[in-house]
Amino acid sequence: MQFSTGEWVSLLHETGKFEFLRMDAFHAIVRDEMGFERKVERKFLVKRQPMSGGVVLKDNVSQKQPSKTVETPKSIDLHADALNLDHLPPHRLLEEQLAHCKRFLNEAIQKRIPKVLIIHGVGEGVLRQSIRAMLKHKKGIRCHDANYSQKGVGSTLVEIQVNSAERL
Repeated sequence: MQFSTGEWVSLLHETGKFEFLRMDAFHAIVRDEMGFERKVERKFLVKRQPMSGGVVLKDNVSQKQPSKTVETPKSIDLHADALNLDHLPPHRLLEEQLAHCKRFLNEAIQKRIPKVLIIHGVGEGVLRQSIRAMLKHKKGIRCHDANYSQKGVGSTLVEIQVNSAERL
């Protein structure tokens, strides 16, 4: 399937829309709605189809606004299969997962995003402990277990004080 630079696409198994940037031999580079660039396997990329079937869109329709908006923080899934790292031995896998996490957090700090979610899974907790050790003494960064409703118990919510956070 051919994609054009700047075209809006979707990813299988993920919500949201992504802007197609470029393609290499096996992967596509896309930018999500928050401005983060991601490398994804080509097989997960699909063209967005315009809505049809009698749906009428109206401007300026007055609707009751929800009293409370639920903030969904930007997230990264560090599972090996989500990062296409299934082939690596365990010690290399941990290094790569931490490198992805570090890049994600530095980009969030640079873009002044106040909260991000790191999905590490439950497992034995080695990745979780490594992430927390990396963040423990960093100025302007706090982390704690994410709410159960936010992707389950295998995730950490990182709060970034955008004015004082240091890059990792």
